[in-house]
Amino acid sequence: MRQRLWAAVLWSDGGVISHQSAARLWKLPVAPTTTVHVTVADRRYRKPVPGIRLHRVPLARLYRVSYDGLPVAARDKTIIELLRTLPYRAARDLLDRGLQQRWVTEFDLTEAVRKERCRTGNVQIRTLLGEIEPGAQAESERLLQRILRRAGVQGWVAQFEIRLPNGAAYADVAFPTQKIVIEVDGRRNHDADSPQFESDRTRQNQLVALGWRVLRFTWTRLTQDPGGVLAEIVQLLAA
Repeated sequence: MRQRLWAAVLWSDGGVISHQSAARLWKLPVAPTTTVHVTVADRRYRKPVPGIRLHRVPLARLYRVSYDGLPVAARDKTIIELLRTLPYRAARDLLDRGLQQRWVTEFDLTEAVRKERCRTGNVQIRTLLGEIEPGAQAESERLLQRILRRAGVQGWVAQFEIRLPNGAAYADVAFPTQKIVIEVDGRRNHDADSPQFESDRTRQNQLVALGWRVLRFTWTRLTQDPGGVLAEIVQLLAA
């Protein structure tokens, strides 16, 4: 694969690996493709080559970086370009993950739209931004916040930082006064043998050891039983 990427860069004469091809290098959650995506800044004609998709965007806006010597669009810029071009559901999933991992911020998206007002795909980015609840970093977290807001529950903080023995943890939602943490699983739950699953449970045990009470809800509970979710939270708050 690396040889194909280099061949595409050499063919482009000054371009950078971008879009889905850059996403694969950055290990972003985007469907793989056999097409190599390259972005160039100029308008020169290049004879089409099967298997290479050419994009034309001023390279300064992509923040060209080196990935093992290969010229690649920076990770945050790759995400922004994909949010413009991916189908909506795929873009929403990517944004959820990007915000959760702090690969990109709401400010990054707002600035991208402001600086490039005429870019195709800005409408989709604006729509995605409109769905983001303040402080929510995944669709599941947005659902939880809506449940709390609609019920008038107060005293909670989104993405609340808690110091753990091995570093900081960010609770999806926390009630600091009552030392209650609410964690939610995304639409695509992690397998029980995945590293993320193990990490989540280790963190939960550390929170409990520090005196925090933890509730965890699945995507299914949030979407199919929001009343039950709210009742459990309220019950714990009253305990």
